[in-house]
Amino acid sequence: MYEVEKNITSSEAKDYSKGIKSYGVLLSAVVVPLIFLLALIVEYFRVTIPLHVLFLGSFLAVVGILVLRLEHDHMSGWTKQMAFSSALVGTSLLIFMVLINVFGPSVNSLFYLIPVAAYAVLMKELVNERYALVASVFMALFGAIYMNGATSDFLMFSAFIFFLISQWTAVYLYQSIKDRASLIKTSAVLITVHLGFVILQQVNAINDLWSMNWVVAALLSISSIFISAILIFGVIPIIEASFNTLTETKLLNLSNPNHPLLRKILVEAPGTYHHSVMVANLSESASMAIGANGLLARVASYYHDVGKSFRPKYFIENQHNMKNPHDDMSPEDSAEIILSHPSDGAKILRNYDIPKEIIDIAEQHHGTTLLKFFYYKAKETDPSVIESSFRYTGPVPQSREAAIINICDSVEAAVRSKENPTNEEIQKIVRSIIHDRLTDGQLDESSLTLKDLREIEIDICDMLKGIFHARIEYPEEATREKVKEAH
Repeated sequence: MYEVEKNITSSEAKDYSKGIKSYGVLLSAVVVPLIFLLALIVEYFRVTIPLHVLFLGSFLAVVGILVLRLEHDHMSGWTKQMAFSSALVGTSLLIFMVLINVFGPSVNSLFYLIPVAAYAVLMKELVNERYALVASVFMALFGAIYMNGATSDFLMFSAFIFFLISQWTAVYLYQSIKDRASLIKTSAVLITVHLGFVILQQVNAINDLWSMNWVVAALLSISSIFISAILIFGVIPIIEASFNTLTETKLLNLSNPNHPLLRKILVEAPGTYHHSVMVANLSESASMAIGANGLLARVASYYHDVGKSFRPKYFIENQHNMKNPHDDMSPEDSAEIILSHPSDGAKILRNYDIPKEIIDIAEQHHGTTLLKFFYYKAKETDPSVIESSFRYTGPVPQSREAAIINICDSVEAAVRSKENPTNEEIQKIVRSIIHDRLTDGQLDESSLTLKDLREIEIDICDMLKGIFHARIEYPEEATREKVKEAH
């Protein structure tokens, strides 16, 4: 019976994942190239571009759709929020080009004003770096053809190189929205790059230095940097609020200990709060060891057990100086309470408008594992007890971060139950839990490889050995003297 339920859950998860990817293909891979193609068709009928430019743009639009679709297939963590965000940003930049092209002055250097650097940085922030690099190539092509399709091929090629260098430089240098200094440094370097390109492209002789052409182009290129900086800081909060998109800024805000939900866990379930902080430390380090999103793992760990705040006294980490209520309950009733905390947590998180990625991890952090203690306890009195009644409803972890938290959650609880565990005991516990999750099929849909699991095991062991390292036990008299000296 369990196998049937497990297969159904896995099938539903895969169907959902495919549905999310179809959103990505429709919005991000198709909408922007089609809008570019529509803008070209309008320009052709306005008799501002020749037919061969329309054919070239059509060909590149089709190639863009195919390549971006392949890029979506390559990504395992694509979300609907990413799809809406990337489509909105790309469409907005194309509309900006149309407005500049239609209502702007008729100068060949007008393309320098386009804030393409903002597009690349926003794609890196809202999706990821790889997607930003790929998408920026097509945005450079689209922008060069649309802005300079009516001029010479050389100017069109120059615009493409300028757009591409500007975007790739921004992606390479830009580190984090939380680091304002990083954005200032990136802007300073981009201004230098832009000015260098303008001089190479516009100044062919000494006499050209006295021409206004290169001065206008330089001013336009510098203006695009300032416009990009304003857009980066202005667009991200709007997208976060509109689509509940998970960005680095959002994660940093959610990690604030004064967040109402974290305060709720701290006050109502202090043991759970401490456990979550420990899991966060382990999960972040393990995620970074394999190249996963360490910040997401940390923040999701803070919230993964929020469902325990409904009935905190039924969880052992919150049972300080009190009798264990499960001693007077049947295994079935105890299991019902314990097994419900992932779904209870997901409900709370939805009420607080927490991003979907964190909600998913809260639901998946136990997968469909067996609640062994109460299952075997129930089996002592009733050998015919159904195993599936003592399994979490899942689904199994669908991401690397969810799988890592699944492992670290159990590891932290198991090691904490030991008094002064040795390095050998820690390694044995970690290896046993990873092996158990692997053989139980809990990691089948998480994209983790055996190499990843080995790296995770090593990192978790190193972290725990540092936490539970041996301490020098001072003699009582020596301790008293040290206390006196301290005072």
